Amino acid sequence: MVSSYGHRPPVTEGVAEVIVKDIKSGEGKSGASEVPLAFQTGRAPADPAVLGNTRKQMTMFGIFAVGILAVLLAVWWAA
Repeated sequence: MVSSYGHRPPVTEGVAEVIVKDIKSGEGKSGASEVPLAFQTGRAPADPAVLGNTRKQMTMFGIFAVGILAVLLAVWWAA
């Protein structure tokens, strides 16, 4: 139960004992073989070569965009 302040009440000794027993009973068993949903990105890990190629393409696009902006500004100032 959460109070009106958003804080949980302290754990009682009985609950703490149950938690400790649950943890101890799980010791020695194999861990989860799957990644928890909170840590899944939904895509496969990217290949470093593909990342490098994408980085080069984005750099070239940035240079192109700055060049176009410079030309437009020069034309605007000349007018």
